[in-house]
Amino acid sequence: MRLPRYLQGWLSEVVALSMRRSHVNVNRERPLFSLYSAIIKTKARGLTPVIAEFKRSSPSGFSQERDLLQYVKFMEENSAVGISILTEEKYFKGSYQDLLKAARAVKIPVLMKDFIVTESQIDDAYQLGADAVLLIVRLLTRRELCGLMNYAKTFGLESLVEVHDESDLEIASSCGARIVGLNSRDLSTLTVNLETPLKLLPKVGNALKVVESGISGREDLSKFKEAGADSFLVGSALMKDPSKIKELISV
Repeated sequence: MRLPRYLQGWLSEVVALSMRRSHVNVNRERPLFSLYSAIIKTKARGLTPVIAEFKRSSPSGFSQERDLLQYVKFMEENSAVGISILTEEKYFKGSYQDLLKAARAVKIPVLMKDFIVTESQIDDAYQLGADAVLLIVRLLTRRELCGLMNYAKTFGLESLVEVHDESDLEIASSCGARIVGLNSRDLSTLTVNLETPLKLLPKVGNALKVVESGISGREDLSKFKEAGADSFLVGSALMKDPSKIKELISV
């Protein structure tokens, strides 16, 4: 693929690094767990589906160290619907090894969160034990997005398709996205605007709607649930205080 012309700075670099990412040599050891089904079942139990994210750092300035296995097991024990593992190395200080360890430690859906632009990254996601992959519309052409979604399906992997505006949403819908992530954070400026997902939620259609970024507590979840959100991906707030998962799932 060619890098989109509008990608600049850290985002351009991280995509270029993703395109050169080395393959892993490991065999998958766990069955597939459906994130889509887990969200539906968790809602049916009267709980709020929260995908708990493990991340050490981000270019927005966030930094937090925690024991990976302790964190993911705690989230599983406290009814997180799934685990998101940042695997980007330079800016988020993640690794494929983090994903491998987490996937072997829990029996709930695991999302590989990275800047996925090649089929080889999806190969690695499957082998490392992921059940779903993040695909960011902004980084891909329509053809590339549809192709990567279909490629992921050949492994039984689900795609969380991230959108930032109506144009992204139209592309995601045209590729048949079943789980749509509505990101509050602008990838270029790294600023958070919670109004972005609020405006997009009514326009998503029948796909499951996952709100990402900037969620700090119960008030945020309540506001988004009223607007139609099905699930939430929460990173910084849970990394700072893992016990907050108990509060969030009860909203």
